[in-house]
Amino acid sequence: MRTDGRVFRRARIAVLFAAVAALLGACSIEEDEGSIAEPANNQSPHLAEATYSAGLKENRIVYDKDKPDSLVNLYITLTEDNKTAEKPMSWAELNRITYTQPEGNPEMSVILQEGDENGPKPGMFGYGEPYPNGKITLRGKSTLRASQKSYKIKLLDNAGRWNDQETINLIKHSFDFSRIRNRLSFDYFKQIPNFTSLRTQFVHLYVKDLSGSGTSDKFEDYGLYEQIEQPNKSFLRTHGLDPYGQLYKASSFEFFRYPEQLKLATDPDYDKAAFESVLEIKGSNDHAKLLEMLDALNDNSRDIDDVLDRYFDRDNFMTWMAVNILMDNMDTHAQNFMLYSPMNSNKWYFLPWDYDGAWGYYEQWPDRPSSRREWMVGLQNYWGSVLQKKVFKNPKNVEALTAKIEELSKIVNADQSRQMIEGYRTVVEPFIRSMPDIQYLGGPVSGYEAELERIIELPEVNKKKYLDSLQKPMAFFLGDPKKTNDGYAFNWDISYDLQGDELHYTFELAKNPLFSNPIVKLNGLSEPTVTVNKPLKGHYFWRVRVTDSRGNEMSAFDQYVDEDDTEYNGVRDFYTQ
Repeated sequence: MRTDGRVFRRARIAVLFAAVAALLGACSIEEDEGSIAEPANNQSPHLAEATYSAGLKENRIVYDKDKPDSLVNLYITLTEDNKTAEKPMSWAELNRITYTQPEGNPEMSVILQEGDENGPKPGMFGYGEPYPNGKITLRGKSTLRASQKSYKIKLLDNAGRWNDQETINLIKHSFDFSRIRNRLSFDYFKQIPNFTSLRTQFVHLYVKDLSGSGTSDKFEDYGLYEQIEQPNKSFLRTHGLDPYGQLYKASSFEFFRYPEQLKLATDPDYDKAAFESVLEIKGSNDHAKLLEMLDALNDNSRDIDDVLDRYFDRDNFMTWMAVNILMDNMDTHAQNFMLYSPMNSNKWYFLPWDYDGAWGYYEQWPDRPSSRREWMVGLQNYWGSVLQKKVFKNPKNVEALTAKIEELSKIVNADQSRQMIEGYRTVVEPFIRSMPDIQYLGGPVSGYEAELERIIELPEVNKKKYLDSLQKPMAFFLGDPKKTNDGYAFNWDISYDLQGDELHYTFELAKNPLFSNPIVKLNGLSEPTVTVNKPLKGHYFWRVRVTDSRGNEMSAFDQYVDEDDTEYNGVRDFYTQ
């Protein structure tokens, strides 16, 4: 059985924990876009009495204005009052933030305006506004490392709404050569039953900086961005869902119970920042329903199919798994998804979030080795999650997922992708072939056509990879080495084979992560433990691989990264004196 510490070790591969300032709600709750009063007595323990379940039926009229070849021009002015703010900051200082956000997520005052290619235009949002109408912050985690940042603008209460939205997410997709992976995904989601999408819009962004010493009265061209809707209570209401329900965004969540972090808001030891290191709260502050579901899911005496049918919508869950496999969005095992439950229902629904790492992202540069880890295909990718690990040990559920993938292949396919991408190209391609975006592409623009063609063909490729992966053993975690009287004991989790094939392990111990000239190499192990009875001193590396009786292999989930950021997959290191 894996410990919570090992859960967080794996999650560190994918995401840095969020730390959000605590603010407990009572009868009303602040949210990203306005607030909606909650009913009184919202901490109800009697969830078993809730029987309402109407499925996930989204109001898709909300997408009527989304056009694949539409481009809007947005203008941001960083105002002079940022120099004299309580916490003064310049635009240059904000954009120098890298790796992690300082405590409090620094923000600046801005004027947001809409216009045409010549500037803000009369009759459009924010025209003629002399004072700030919003606050801007940096957006993202890994993208903080990018030269071109992504931003979030929260409009002030008296500023009105832009396109019926008060939170404007401006995403650069700096690491996506195509710049269309996220848009393609969410346009597909609008066609998929029992699922939701988000409103999206291509944006040409211009910025005028009056906040620093070298200010200019001219707008600077920041190139192409994608504006994507903020999922929150207003999103629920606008999309015909329940704004009084629960909505969480996964930060580092693999369906463990997390008793130290996930508590009721009425618990004296409740810590919102700790809670949101696992799940960000985007809806109701009543967490009783969530905790009941996690208690049931982590109770090994409960039948997993009974738990699945009681607390989840089976079709929605299979749909979410299937789109991730067809679109190859593997960064969804612990983050990049939402959990939603209507107030008067015990059912939880998966909603999508962030797909710019999908569609063969790890192979987008053909002249560079792929950074994809061996287990980042099919069900292996999710085997560290309690939910998927339990559900897909039942062969009938694997068959159901395969059937759902086949069903959705009629929607997500090469012909449809080609048609959609041709609509995007008229907007996107001129940007990636000109300044400022061409400067930061990360590779030769001459390969753009080939990359789009590769994306178009990927659904069928991904389906085949999934089917092939069903033959392989599941990935597993390496434990912590423990000192013995004569040496060290090593242990690891047991792997699993969907066909029930016999499994054997190969253990290696070495002084370097390439395992040239290993100190110990043991083949054909049937038990997940090894004791090395020899004195060890210094820095060591170890790994375990599993092989089934048909010769299919798999590595461990773990990863060692050296001081040069070179990744060694399936490897752990340790020091001894």
